[in-house]
Amino acid sequence: MNVNISIEDVRAEKNRLVVRYSYNVDYAESVAQIKVNGELYLDEKNAREVEEKWRKTKQVEPAMAEELLSAITYAGTATGTLLAFSVNIQAPINIPRARVVSPASSGTEKPKAG
Repeated sequence: MNVNISIEDVRAEKNRLVVRYSYNVDYAESVAQIKVNGELYLDEKNAREVEEKWRKTKQVEPAMAEELLSAITYAGTATGTLLAFSVNIQAPINIPRARVVSPASSGTEKPKAG
């Protein structure tokens, strides 16, 4: 599975920012592809300034980018899971890999729970 998130456009509407995005999941061996397109709406006092910066650099501030990516991932994963189940493919949920470190290789640190 290859997941690609793209912010397509950012525009200001009064004190609101409209972010158009795409969330694409490509399954290996050309098995399937899921595309979710949508819009996010943010209440933003500096909406015009954010839009102007986007037009010039195609970037938003890192803190805002983190929030946008989290929201897009959540929406894309939820919608993509429903679509995946309907056509009997794996849901586009990224599960972090577990790491097991032996006590001898970790030095003097004790393992922590959680």
